[in-house]
Amino acid sequence: MPSSSVFIGIDVACAVGKRLPLCVVAVDYPLMPLTIPKHLAGLIPRGVGNREIIAAAPFEESARGVASAIARIRDEMGWKVERIAVDAPAAPPAKGSRASEDELGRLGLSSFRTPVATAWAGIREKCIDHLSFGGTAATLPHANKIWMLFGFRLFALLKDELHAEVIEVYPFAIVRALLPACEHKSTEQGYRDQLFAVSARTGWEPQALEAKLKATVPGSRHDRLDAFMAAWVASLPPEERRAFGDARQPDDAIWVPS
Repeated sequence: MPSSSVFIGIDVACAVGKRLPLCVVAVDYPLMPLTIPKHLAGLIPRGVGNREIIAAAPFEESARGVASAIARIRDEMGWKVERIAVDAPAAPPAKGSRASEDELGRLGLSSFRTPVATAWAGIREKCIDHLSFGGTAATLPHANKIWMLFGFRLFALLKDELHAEVIEVYPFAIVRALLPACEHKSTEQGYRDQLFAVSARTGWEPQALEAKLKATVPGSRHDRLDAFMAAWVASLPPEERRAFGDARQPDDAIWVPS
C-alpha cells in the first residue's frame, strides 16, 4: 500500500507543560489538517521551560523526543513526510546577523534577532548565575530567545532522523504576505483577520477551519493557526513560495507564500 504524502508545521513552544502546536496536512482543496490518534499524539513531549538552558545539552532530549514521536506517527499512520516547516531560527549565524532577519527588518517586519553561535555560551552562563543567586525562571536573562535553542536542535534532528526537507517559517511574515496590515494575533480583530486571510488561500470557510484546527492541533487558537500556516507553506511547491534571505542557504532562509 503506497504511503500518503503529508506536510508538517510546527509552532515551536517550550513553556513548561505546554503541548507542542503541531499540524499535519494532506494536500487537498481545502488543505486538510489530519487527526493524530490520541495514543500517538501523547508521545509528543510537552514543553520543559526556559530552565532547560542550564542543562548540559539544552533541549536535546525534548527535540529528540519530538523527532522520535513524528517518526512513530509517520510509520503507524502510513504517511510519507515530504516537508516540515518550523517556526524558529534554523541555526545561529557564525558571525554578524542573519540575512533573512536583515531583510525582514528592512521591510519593517520585527523579529527577535538570533544571537551568533559564540554568544550562546555566555547567555547560558548568565542564566546559571541568575538562578544560582535566587533568580526565578520567569525573570531569566534572554528569556525571549532561549526557545531558539529548542529550534536549533529540532532542525538538526528532524533532518537527521526523518530525512525530510525542513524549512524555516515565521507566521508574522506569512501574515504580512497576505495582508498589508494586521493587528497582533493576540487581539480578537488580529486573530480574525488572519483566520479569514488564511482560510481564503486554503479553501476553507473561516469558522469551519477554526473548528477543524481545534479538533486536530493542540495549543491556543493562534498557536493552532500558526502551526497550520507553517504546514501550508511547507505544502507549497518552490514556485509558490519565496524566501527572505538566501533561498540557497537552508539555515538562513525564511519562507512565505509568494
